[in-house]
Amino acid sequence: MHYNTGSHLRLTLCDIDEETLLVIDPDTVFWVLVPKGECVYSKITHDILPLYDEVKRECEEEMHDFRFTSNPGVIYMNSVSRCNLNCSYCYIPQEIRKNHQQMNKEQLFEVLMKACEYSEENGGNRKLTVVFHGSEPLLMKEEIFAAIEEFEGMLYFGIQTNGTLFREYDVEFLKKHGVSVGISLDSSYPETHDSLRKTWDGKGTFEKVVEAIDWFDGYQRLNVVTTITKQNVSQLPAMVSFLHAKNVPSVLLNPVRGTQGPARSLMPDNEILKKFFISALKRAMELTEKTGKQIIVGNFANIMVGIIAPTARKLMCDISPCGGGRCFFAIATDGNVFPCGEFIGIEESRGGNIFRNSIPDIMNSDSFERIRDRVVEKIEHCDTCAFRNICGAPCPAEVSSMQGNFYNPSPYCEFYEELIRFAFKIIAEDKVKYFLKEDALNTLGYKYRMVE
Repeated sequence: MHYNTGSHLRLTLCDIDEETLLVIDPDTVFWVLVPKGECVYSKITHDILPLYDEVKRECEEEMHDFRFTSNPGVIYMNSVSRCNLNCSYCYIPQEIRKNHQQMNKEQLFEVLMKACEYSEENGGNRKLTVVFHGSEPLLMKEEIFAAIEEFEGMLYFGIQTNGTLFREYDVEFLKKHGVSVGISLDSSYPETHDSLRKTWDGKGTFEKVVEAIDWFDGYQRLNVVTTITKQNVSQLPAMVSFLHAKNVPSVLLNPVRGTQGPARSLMPDNEILKKFFISALKRAMELTEKTGKQIIVGNFANIMVGIIAPTARKLMCDISPCGGGRCFFAIATDGNVFPCGEFIGIEESRGGNIFRNSIPDIMNSDSFERIRDRVVEKIEHCDTCAFRNICGAPCPAEVSSMQGNFYNPSPYCEFYEELIRFAFKIIAEDKVKYFLKEDALNTLGYKYRMVE
Protein backbone atom coordinates (compact mmCIF):
# COMPACT_ATOMS: atom_id res chain seq x y z
CA MET A 1 0.00 0.00 0.00
CA HIS A 2 1.24 3.48 -0.84
CA TYR A 3 1.79 5.97 1.91
CA ASN A 4 -1.26 8.03 2.88
CA THR A 5 -3.50 6.05 0.55
CA GLY A 6 -6.79 4.68 1.82
CA SER A 7 -9.67 2.92 0.13
CA HIS A 8 -13.41 3.11 -0.38
CA LEU A 9 -15.67 0.51 -1.88
CA ARG A 10 -15.49 2.17 -5.32
CA LEU A 11 -13.01 5.04 -5.05
CA THR A 12 -9.57 5.66 -3.53
CA LEU A 13 -8.85 8.27 -0.85
CA CYS A 14 -5.48 10.06 -0.58
CA ASP A 15 -4.09 12.74 1.69
CA ILE A 16 -2.85 15.73 -0.29
CA ASP A 17 -1.90 17.93 2.64
CA GLU A 18 -3.19 18.84 6.10
CA GLU A 19 -6.29 20.49 4.66
CA THR A 20 -7.21 18.49 1.58
CA LEU A 21 -8.29 14.94 0.78
CA LEU A 22 -8.38 13.51 -2.74
CA VAL A 23 -11.11 11.12 -3.86
CA ILE A 24 -10.06 9.45 -7.11
CA ASP A 25 -10.79 6.58 -9.46
CA PRO A 26 -7.26 5.59 -10.58
CA ASP A 27 -8.50 3.92 -13.76
CA THR A 28 -10.35 6.90 -15.26
CA VAL A 29 -8.60 9.72 -13.32
CA PHE A 30 -11.99 10.97 -12.17
CA TRP A 31 -11.27 12.97 -9.03
CA VAL A 32 -12.68 15.37 -6.47
CA LEU A 33 -10.80 17.38 -3.83
CA VAL A 34 -12.56 17.46 -0.48
CA PRO A 35 -11.69 19.73 2.48
CA LYS A 36 -10.83 17.72 5.55
CA GLY A 37 -13.27 18.05 8.39
CA GLU A 38 -16.29 17.24 6.27
CA CYS A 39 -18.03 13.90 6.59
CA VAL A 40 -16.14 12.36 3.69
CA TYR A 41 -18.08 9.11 3.37
CA SER A 42 -21.40 10.92 3.44
CA LYS A 43 -20.15 13.30 0.74
CA ILE A 44 -18.96 10.39 -1.37
CA THR A 45 -22.31 8.63 -1.06
CA HIS A 46 -24.59 11.62 -1.64
CA ASP A 47 -22.58 13.90 -3.94
CA ILE A 48 -19.53 12.29 -5.50
CA LEU A 49 -20.82 8.84 -6.49
CA PRO A 50 -23.86 10.17 -8.40
CA LEU A 51 -21.55 12.45 -10.41
CA TYR A 52 -19.05 9.62 -10.90
CA ASP A 53 -21.76 7.27 -12.18
CA GLU A 54 -22.90 9.94 -14.63
CA VAL A 55 -19.51 10.38 -16.30
CA LYS A 56 -17.74 7.10 -15.59
CA ARG A 57 -18.49 5.35 -18.88
CA GLU A 58 -17.38 8.29 -21.01
CA CYS A 59 -14.19 8.72 -18.94
CA GLU A 60 -13.43 5.00 -19.25
CA GLU A 61 -13.80 5.08 -23.03
CA GLU A 62 -11.65 8.18 -23.41
CA MET A 63 -8.88 6.80 -21.21
CA HIS A 64 -8.91 3.44 -22.98
CA ASP A 65 -8.68 5.08 -26.40
CA PHE A 66 -5.92 7.39 -25.20
CA ARG A 67 -3.88 4.53 -23.77
CA PHE A 68 -4.37 1.88 -26.44
CA THR A 69 -5.46 3.35 -29.79
CA SER A 70 -3.23 6.40 -30.27
CA ASN A 71 -1.35 6.49 -33.60
CA PRO A 72 2.23 7.70 -34.04
CA GLY A 73 2.52 11.46 -34.12
CA VAL A 74 6.26 11.98 -33.68
CA ILE A 75 9.36 10.52 -35.32
CA TYR A 76 12.71 11.08 -33.63
CA MET A 77 15.39 11.21 -36.33
CA ASN A 78 18.82 10.19 -35.12
CA SER A 79 20.20 10.81 -38.59
CA VAL A 80 23.80 11.31 -37.45
CA SER A 81 25.46 8.94 -34.99
CA ARG A 82 28.44 11.00 -33.93
CA CYS A 83 28.47 13.82 -31.41
CA ASN A 84 30.89 16.66 -30.80
CA LEU A 85 30.35 16.27 -27.04
CA ASN A 86 30.96 13.48 -24.55
CA CYS A 87 28.39 14.25 -21.87
CA SER A 88 28.72 12.29 -18.64
CA TYR A 89 25.24 10.74 -18.70
CA CYS A 90 24.34 10.33 -22.39
CA TYR A 91 21.72 7.65 -23.05
CA ILE A 92 23.32 6.81 -26.41
CA PRO A 93 26.21 4.34 -25.98
CA GLN A 94 29.66 5.89 -26.39
CA GLU A 95 30.66 3.55 -29.20
CA ILE A 96 27.75 4.87 -31.28
CA ARG A 97 28.60 8.51 -30.55
CA LYS A 98 32.20 7.94 -31.68
CA ASN A 99 30.95 6.49 -34.98
CA HIS A 100 31.02 8.98 -37.85
CA GLN A 101 28.05 7.47 -39.66
CA GLN A 102 25.24 9.71 -40.94
CA MET A 103 22.43 9.59 -43.45
CA ASN A 104 23.03 11.33 -46.74
CA LYS A 105 20.54 13.84 -48.09
CA GLU A 106 18.83 11.28 -50.34
CA GLN A 107 18.33 8.85 -47.45
CA LEU A 108 17.00 11.60 -45.21
CA PHE A 109 14.52 12.73 -47.85
CA GLU A 110 13.45 9.11 -48.43
CA VAL A 111 12.58 8.72 -44.76
CA LEU A 112 10.66 12.00 -44.68
CA MET A 113 8.71 11.07 -47.80
CA LYS A 114 7.81 7.78 -46.14
CA ALA A 115 6.53 9.74 -43.13
CA CYS A 116 4.37 11.90 -45.40
CA GLU A 117 2.96 8.83 -47.17
CA TYR A 118 2.18 7.18 -43.83
CA SER A 119 0.29 10.30 -42.77
CA GLU A 120 -1.70 10.26 -46.03
CA GLU A 121 -2.52 6.57 -45.60
CA ASN A 122 -3.97 7.36 -42.18
CA GLY A 123 -6.39 9.99 -43.45
CA GLY A 124 -3.93 12.82 -43.98
CA ASN A 125 -5.63 14.94 -41.33
CA ARG A 126 -2.71 14.88 -38.92
CA LYS A 127 0.75 15.98 -39.95
CA LEU A 128 3.55 14.06 -38.28
CA THR A 129 6.23 15.87 -36.30
CA VAL A 130 9.84 15.01 -37.08
CA VAL A 131 12.33 15.87 -34.34
CA PHE A 132 15.99 15.84 -35.36
CA HIS A 133 17.60 14.37 -32.29
CA GLY A 134 20.81 12.83 -30.96
CA SER A 135 23.55 12.32 -31.28
CA GLU A 136 24.09 15.93 -32.50
CA PRO A 137 21.87 16.87 -35.45
CA LEU A 138 23.65 20.14 -36.25
CA LEU A 139 26.63 18.10 -37.44
CA MET A 140 24.55 17.64 -40.62
CA LYS A 141 22.99 21.09 -40.52
CA GLU A 142 22.99 21.62 -44.29
CA GLU A 143 21.00 18.46 -45.03
CA ILE A 144 18.55 19.02 -42.18
CA PHE A 145 17.86 22.64 -43.08
CA ALA A 146 17.30 21.59 -46.72
CA ALA A 147 14.80 18.99 -45.49
CA ILE A 148 12.93 21.58 -43.42
CA GLU A 149 12.56 23.79 -46.50
CA GLU A 150 11.58 20.91 -48.79
CA PHE A 151 8.94 19.35 -46.52
CA GLU A 152 7.54 22.50 -44.91
CA GLY A 153 3.76 22.28 -45.00
CA MET A 154 3.83 18.46 -45.07
CA LEU A 155 5.51 17.85 -41.72
CA TYR A 156 6.11 19.73 -38.48
CA PHE A 157 9.73 19.97 -37.37
CA GLY A 158 11.68 20.13 -34.13
CA ILE A 159 15.36 19.93 -33.32
CA GLN A 160 17.02 18.85 -30.07
CA THR A 161 20.63 20.02 -29.88
CA ASN A 162 23.48 20.63 -27.49
CA GLY A 163 23.49 24.19 -28.87
CA THR A 164 27.22 24.50 -29.44
CA LEU A 165 27.15 24.59 -33.26
CA PHE A 166 24.60 27.36 -33.74
CA ARG A 167 25.39 30.48 -35.69
CA GLU A 168 23.13 33.49 -35.45
CA TYR A 169 21.82 32.98 -38.99
CA ASP A 170 20.88 29.38 -38.08
CA VAL A 171 18.68 30.71 -35.30
CA GLU A 172 17.00 33.12 -37.70
CA PHE A 173 16.35 30.26 -40.13
CA LEU A 174 14.68 28.12 -37.46
CA LYS A 175 12.57 31.01 -36.21
CA LYS A 176 11.49 31.88 -39.75
CA HIS A 177 10.29 28.31 -40.34
CA GLY A 178 8.63 27.93 -36.93
CA VAL A 179 10.77 25.00 -35.88
CA SER A 180 10.50 23.89 -32.25
CA VAL A 181 13.95 23.94 -30.64
CA GLY A 182 15.31 22.21 -27.56
CA ILE A 183 18.72 23.27 -26.22
CA SER A 184 20.52 21.46 -23.40
CA LEU A 185 21.86 23.53 -20.50
CA ASP A 186 22.42 21.86 -17.14
CA SER A 187 23.21 24.75 -14.81
CA SER A 188 23.39 28.51 -14.48
CA TYR A 189 26.84 27.94 -12.99
CA PRO A 190 29.44 27.50 -15.77
CA GLU A 191 31.63 25.14 -13.76
CA THR A 192 28.72 22.75 -13.08
CA HIS A 193 27.46 22.70 -16.65
CA ASP A 194 30.97 22.28 -18.02
CA SER A 195 31.67 19.33 -15.74
CA LEU A 196 28.66 17.48 -17.20
CA ARG A 197 28.47 18.63 -20.82
CA LYS A 198 31.91 18.82 -22.39
CA THR A 199 33.79 18.09 -25.58
CA TRP A 200 35.78 14.91 -26.12
CA ASP A 201 38.93 16.76 -25.05
CA GLY A 202 37.26 18.01 -21.85
CA LYS A 203 36.40 21.59 -22.80
CA GLY A 204 33.22 23.15 -21.42
CA THR A 205 30.31 24.41 -23.50
CA PHE A 206 28.49 26.86 -21.22
CA GLU A 207 29.45 30.04 -23.09
CA LYS A 208 28.40 28.77 -26.52
CA VAL A 209 25.07 27.42 -25.28
CA VAL A 210 24.12 30.62 -23.45
CA GLU A 211 25.05 32.65 -26.52
CA ALA A 212 22.61 30.58 -28.57
CA ILE A 213 19.86 31.03 -25.97
CA ASP A 214 20.43 34.79 -26.15
CA TRP A 215 20.04 34.70 -29.93
CA PHE A 216 16.63 33.05 -29.58
CA ASP A 217 15.58 35.92 -27.25
CA GLY A 218 12.18 34.77 -26.02
CA TYR A 219 11.27 32.62 -29.06
CA GLN A 220 8.09 30.86 -27.94
CA ARG A 221 9.06 27.53 -29.48
CA LEU A 222 12.32 27.36 -27.55
CA ASN A 223 12.62 24.85 -24.73
CA VAL A 224 15.72 24.48 -22.57
CA VAL A 225 16.38 20.92 -21.35
CA THR A 226 18.12 20.51 -18.00
CA THR A 227 19.14 16.97 -17.10
CA ILE A 228 19.09 16.62 -13.31
CA THR A 229 22.01 14.82 -11.66
CA LYS A 230 23.63 14.69 -8.25
CA GLN A 231 25.84 17.56 -9.37
CA ASN A 232 23.14 20.10 -10.24
CA VAL A 233 20.03 19.05 -8.32
CA SER A 234 20.48 21.71 -5.63
CA GLN A 235 20.82 24.39 -8.34
CA LEU A 236 17.37 23.92 -9.88
CA PRO A 237 15.79 27.06 -8.35
CA ALA A 238 18.75 29.15 -9.51
CA MET A 239 18.43 27.61 -12.98
CA VAL A 240 14.79 28.69 -13.22
CA SER A 241 15.75 32.25 -12.22
CA PHE A 242 18.57 32.31 -14.77
CA LEU A 243 16.39 31.11 -17.64
CA HIS A 244 13.54 33.45 -16.70
CA ALA A 245 15.97 36.36 -16.93
CA LYS A 246 17.01 35.07 -20.38
CA ASN A 247 13.36 35.19 -21.60
CA VAL A 248 13.21 31.40 -21.95
CA PRO A 249 9.50 30.48 -22.07
CA SER A 250 9.82 26.81 -21.10
CA VAL A 251 12.24 24.43 -19.42
CA LEU A 252 12.23 20.67 -19.00
CA LEU A 253 13.79 19.55 -15.73
CA ASN A 254 14.45 15.90 -16.49
CA PRO A 255 15.91 13.53 -13.90
CA VAL A 256 18.72 11.63 -15.60
CA ARG A 257 17.69 8.28 -17.05
CA GLY A 258 19.59 5.28 -15.73
CA THR A 259 19.60 3.47 -19.07
CA GLN A 260 23.41 3.56 -19.35
CA GLY A 261 25.87 2.65 -16.57
CA PRO A 262 27.64 6.04 -16.35
CA ALA A 263 24.30 7.80 -15.93
CA ARG A 264 23.24 5.56 -13.04
CA SER A 265 26.10 6.81 -10.91
CA LEU A 266 24.76 10.37 -11.37
CA MET A 267 21.12 9.73 -10.41
CA PRO A 268 20.04 12.04 -7.56
CA ASP A 269 18.53 10.80 -4.32
CA ASN A 270 14.72 10.89 -4.43
CA GLU A 271 14.35 12.94 -1.24
CA ILE A 272 16.84 15.57 -2.42
CA LEU A 273 15.27 15.58 -5.87
CA LYS A 274 11.78 16.17 -4.42
CA LYS A 275 12.99 19.04 -2.28
CA PHE A 276 14.80 21.01 -4.96
CA PHE A 277 12.42 20.25 -7.82
CA ILE A 278 9.47 21.60 -5.82
CA SER A 279 11.59 24.59 -4.79
CA ALA A 280 12.20 25.23 -8.49
CA LEU A 281 8.45 25.07 -9.18
CA LYS A 282 7.79 27.55 -6.41
CA ARG A 283 10.49 29.82 -7.83
CA ALA A 284 8.82 29.68 -11.26
CA MET A 285 5.50 30.61 -9.67
CA GLU A 286 7.02 33.49 -7.72
CA LEU A 287 8.71 34.90 -10.82
CA THR A 288 5.55 34.59 -12.89
CA GLU A 289 3.46 36.25 -10.21
CA LYS A 290 5.99 39.04 -9.63
CA THR A 291 6.81 39.91 -13.25
CA GLY A 292 3.80 38.73 -15.24
CA LYS A 293 6.21 36.83 -17.52
CA GLN A 294 5.80 33.07 -17.36
CA ILE A 295 8.39 30.36 -17.35
CA ILE A 296 6.79 26.94 -17.68
CA VAL A 297 8.36 23.78 -16.26
CA GLY A 298 7.21 21.54 -19.08
CA ASN A 299 7.30 18.12 -17.44
CA PHE A 300 5.39 19.41 -14.41
CA ALA A 301 2.90 21.17 -16.69
CA ASN A 302 2.31 17.80 -18.33
CA ILE A 303 1.51 16.30 -14.93
CA MET A 304 -0.97 19.11 -14.33
CA VAL A 305 -2.62 18.42 -17.69
CA GLY A 306 -2.59 14.70 -16.90
CA ILE A 307 -4.82 15.53 -13.92
CA ILE A 308 -7.15 18.22 -15.24
CA ALA A 309 -7.40 16.94 -18.83
CA PRO A 310 -5.82 13.46 -18.89
CA THR A 311 -6.17 12.81 -22.62
CA ALA A 312 -4.76 16.24 -23.59
CA ARG A 313 -1.23 15.66 -22.29
CA LYS A 314 1.58 15.91 -24.83
CA LEU A 315 4.62 14.25 -23.21
CA MET A 316 3.81 10.59 -23.56
CA CYS A 317 6.38 9.13 -21.16
CA ASP A 318 3.98 9.45 -18.23
CA ILE A 319 1.10 7.33 -19.42
CA SER A 320 0.82 3.55 -19.47
CA PRO A 321 1.77 2.07 -21.84
CA CYS A 322 4.32 4.77 -22.60
CA GLY A 323 4.42 6.44 -25.99
CA GLY A 324 7.41 4.41 -27.17
CA GLY A 325 6.47 2.26 -30.17
CA ARG A 326 2.97 3.67 -29.96
CA CYS A 327 2.84 7.47 -30.23
CA PHE A 328 6.41 7.87 -31.41
CA PHE A 329 9.47 5.95 -32.52
CA ALA A 330 13.15 6.68 -33.15
CA ILE A 331 15.13 6.05 -36.32
CA ALA A 332 18.86 5.42 -35.97
CA THR A 333 21.46 6.48 -38.53
CA ASP A 334 21.49 3.07 -40.24
CA GLY A 335 17.68 3.13 -40.56
CA ASN A 336 17.01 0.75 -37.69
CA VAL A 337 13.87 1.73 -35.82
CA PHE A 338 13.43 1.61 -32.03
CA PRO A 339 10.44 2.41 -29.78
CA CYS A 340 12.26 5.55 -28.60
CA GLY A 341 15.76 6.97 -28.39
CA GLU A 342 16.37 5.36 -24.99
CA PHE A 343 16.33 1.95 -26.71
CA ILE A 344 18.93 2.78 -29.36
CA GLY A 345 21.72 0.25 -28.98
CA ILE A 346 19.41 -2.36 -27.41
CA GLU A 347 19.15 -4.72 -30.36
CA GLU A 348 16.25 -6.83 -29.07
CA SER A 349 14.07 -3.69 -29.08
CA ARG A 350 14.58 -3.01 -32.79
CA GLY A 351 11.31 -3.09 -34.72
CA GLY A 352 12.72 -3.15 -38.25
CA ASN A 353 14.51 -0.88 -40.67
CA ILE A 354 12.90 2.17 -42.27
CA PHE A 355 14.67 1.49 -45.59
CA ARG A 356 13.45 -2.10 -45.79
CA ASN A 357 10.18 -2.21 -43.83
CA SER A 358 6.95 -0.23 -43.90
CA ILE A 359 5.98 1.88 -40.90
CA PRO A 360 2.87 -0.29 -40.23
CA ASP A 361 5.04 -3.45 -40.24
CA ILE A 362 7.49 -1.81 -37.83
CA MET A 363 4.66 -0.71 -35.55
CA ASN A 364 3.29 -4.27 -35.54
CA SER A 365 6.66 -5.89 -34.78
CA ASP A 366 7.01 -8.18 -31.77
CA SER A 367 9.55 -5.86 -30.12
CA PHE A 368 7.18 -2.87 -30.31
CA GLU A 369 4.29 -5.00 -29.09
CA ARG A 370 6.42 -5.97 -26.09
CA ILE A 371 6.86 -2.31 -25.10
CA ARG A 372 3.14 -1.63 -25.52
CA ASP A 373 2.37 -4.65 -23.35
CA ARG A 374 4.01 -2.99 -20.33
CA VAL A 375 1.05 -1.48 -18.49
CA VAL A 376 0.74 -0.43 -14.86
CA GLU A 377 -1.85 -3.12 -14.19
CA LYS A 378 0.96 -5.70 -14.65
CA ILE A 379 3.47 -3.99 -12.34
CA GLU A 380 3.37 -4.90 -8.67
CA HIS A 381 3.08 -1.77 -6.50
CA CYS A 382 1.94 0.32 -9.48
CA ASP A 383 -1.21 -1.78 -9.81
CA THR A 384 -2.46 -0.49 -6.44
CA CYS A 385 -1.29 3.12 -6.84
CA ALA A 386 -3.92 5.85 -6.94
CA PHE A 387 -1.77 7.79 -9.42
CA ARG A 388 -1.00 4.94 -11.82
CA ASN A 389 -2.63 6.58 -14.84
CA ILE A 390 -1.10 9.98 -14.09
CA CYS A 391 2.47 8.73 -13.62
CA GLY A 392 2.56 5.72 -15.93
CA ALA A 393 5.65 4.15 -14.28
CA PRO A 394 8.26 5.42 -16.75
CA CYS A 395 10.64 4.51 -18.33
CA PRO A 396 10.69 0.88 -19.61
CA ALA A 397 14.20 1.23 -21.08
CA GLU A 398 15.50 2.61 -17.80
CA VAL A 399 13.68 0.06 -15.64
CA SER A 400 14.77 -2.86 -17.83
CA SER A 401 18.40 -1.72 -17.93
CA MET A 402 18.56 -1.20 -14.17
CA GLN A 403 16.40 -4.04 -12.88
CA GLY A 404 16.50 -6.70 -15.56
CA ASN A 405 12.86 -6.65 -16.65
CA PHE A 406 10.12 -4.22 -17.63
CA TYR A 407 7.69 -5.07 -14.87
CA ASN A 408 9.06 -2.98 -12.02
CA PRO A 409 8.25 0.54 -10.82
CA SER A 410 10.39 3.49 -11.81
CA PRO A 411 13.47 4.22 -9.67
CA TYR A 412 11.93 7.71 -9.35
CA CYS A 413 8.60 6.34 -8.08
CA GLU A 414 8.56 8.34 -4.82
CA PHE A 415 9.55 11.50 -6.67
CA TYR A 416 6.69 11.17 -9.18
CA GLU A 417 4.22 10.45 -6.40
CA GLU A 418 5.27 13.57 -4.52
CA LEU A 419 5.05 15.73 -7.65
CA ILE A 420 1.52 14.54 -8.32
CA ARG A 421 0.50 15.36 -4.74
CA PHE A 422 2.04 18.80 -5.18
CA ALA A 423 0.09 19.26 -8.42
CA PHE A 424 -3.19 18.47 -6.62
CA LYS A 425 -2.18 20.95 -3.92
CA ILE A 426 -1.68 23.62 -6.60
CA ILE A 427 -5.14 22.82 -7.99
CA ALA A 428 -6.69 23.04 -4.51
CA GLU A 429 -5.07 26.46 -4.03
CA ASP A 430 -6.33 27.66 -7.44
CA LYS A 431 -2.82 28.38 -8.73
CA VAL A 432 -2.93 26.38 -11.95
CA LYS A 433 -2.61 29.59 -14.00
CA TYR A 434 1.02 29.92 -12.88
CA PHE A 435 1.99 26.50 -14.26
CA LEU A 436 0.16 26.26 -17.59
CA LYS A 437 0.20 28.64 -20.51
CA GLU A 438 -2.88 30.81 -20.82
CA ASP A 439 -3.67 29.63 -24.35
CA ALA A 440 -3.57 26.00 -23.15
CA LEU A 441 -5.96 26.78 -20.30
CA ASN A 442 -8.31 28.58 -22.67
CA THR A 443 -8.73 25.45 -24.80
CA LEU A 444 -10.08 23.42 -21.87
CA GLY A 445 -13.69 23.05 -20.78
CA TYR A 446 -15.41 21.15 -17.98
CA LYS A 447 -16.58 17.58 -18.46
CA TYR A 448 -17.81 17.50 -14.87
CA ARG A 449 -17.62 19.89 -11.94
CA MET A 450 -18.63 19.81 -8.30
CA VAL A 451 -19.30 23.25 -6.89
CA GLU A 452 -19.94 23.86 -3.22
